Amino acid sequence: MKRFAWTTWGAAAVVVMVAAVARTSSGADAPPALTPQTPIVVQRTPGTFGYLEIDDRYRRLLVAHTGSRTLDVIDLNNNNVLRQEEVGEGQGIAVDAKDGKYFVGTSHQAFVVVFGRKFVVKDDQIPTGGPIDAVAFDSKNGMLYADRFSDNKIVVINGRTNKVYWNMPVGGGVLENIVYDPVSDRIYQNVESTGDVLVIDPNANRVIASWSAAPATQLHGLAVDGASHRLFTAGDNGKLSVFDTTTGAVIATVDIPASVDQIAFDAGKKRLYCASGIGLLSVIQETDTGAEHVADIPVPRRTHSVVVDPTTHAVWIAYGADDNDYVMKLVPPQ
Repeated sequence: MKRFAWTTWGAAAVVVMVAAVARTSSGADAPPALTPQTPIVVQRTPGTFGYLEIDDRYRRLLVAHTGSRTLDVIDLNNNNVLRQEEVGEGQGIAVDAKDGKYFVGTSHQAFVVVFGRKFVVKDDQIPTGGPIDAVAFDSKNGMLYADRFSDNKIVVINGRTNKVYWNMPVGGGVLENIVYDPVSDRIYQNVESTGDVLVIDPNANRVIASWSAAPATQLHGLAVDGASHRLFTAGDNGKLSVFDTTTGAVIATVDIPASVDQIAFDAGKKRLYCASGIGLLSVIQETDTGAEHVADIPVPRRTHSVVVDPTTHAVWIAYGADDNDYVMKLVPPQ
């Protein structure tokens, strides 16, 4: 993530903008519209955002509100802010269902902050020896994997004890976004500066493969569809590469806007959403042969945080404006 942006869109203007007709791919049928809901105000001082995450069991949207140095908790049923908890400059968020915890990596304080999941109470902070960007939780071995981008290591933390287990060296290059796939039981790590995706065996805690994402370069967003054995990585250069995780081969490339950062996969609809800093939310449909571009939907410029609610299929984004900061839900047709 590591992109701290602030923009000047007001809430009313955003609703009108997102409600506009999406720009579709040449020859493609117009996609079902995403209907914007009233933006939810979140306090800021000043506001910028990191990653978004969903806790489906408790029906919460978890927001790394980087500029306000808080973890913001949004009630997905009532669309209101439940609380804002101090964390520092939060970036990645992971849910540990087994141990009942939220983990939030911080980019300035060099901690992973631990919250009790049920009541969102801060329980601990784990020194990581360097700033943390993205985090991913391995539900099988109970370990948290946290990108320490200052020296290209992944900090492996025991989810039960909150103790650092290993500082895993992964070679040169700037680390950017990490995901765990329970189907393949593999961790995938973007390396922004080299354009490679690292494949990590969590049983051995070592890199077992490195896949080139070319033609995608300067990798940012990363998402996995374990059921279809697909991995998606978004390049800053306007290319989305689709891997077959059984072979490591790029099986498709899709044109997307430049400056895409976070991407989010809807497993129920086999649909990918790519948030671009130039003011577009790309909609990509997974296909039998790879993926295809469906539409570019206007959103506030420099919006780069996005997540999908797996129950309702609603898409959530976060953005800043002159008057306040907002998260907003975009609802697909039933």
